[in-house]
Amino acid sequence: MAFQTITVECPCCKAALVVDSETGSVLSHKEFKKERASLEDFIANQKNRTAELDAKFNAAKEKEKNHLSVIEKKFEAAKKNKDLKDPPPSVNWD
Repeated sequence: MAFQTITVECPCCKAALVVDSETGSVLSHKEFKKERASLEDFIANQKNRTAELDAKFNAAKEKEKNHLSVIEKKFEAAKKNKDLKDPPPSVNWD
């Protein structure tokens, strides 16, 4: 009687497990060999990453500028209404 095997690939590490279908025991394990990228590919990816990080930095800088203007508006509203304990509906105090 010949036993049947099932080959299962790990979704995390891409390793292959050969499993006995009757007992469920692991018969062998084949580690996934990842190909190394060439130096040219690595340099190209780093150049793309630099542009991506610059874009993210500029977006964060713009968001911070907008945040500063919102804070200034809230401060001006608070100065005008010194006796007001609750903010007017147009101003969110956070």
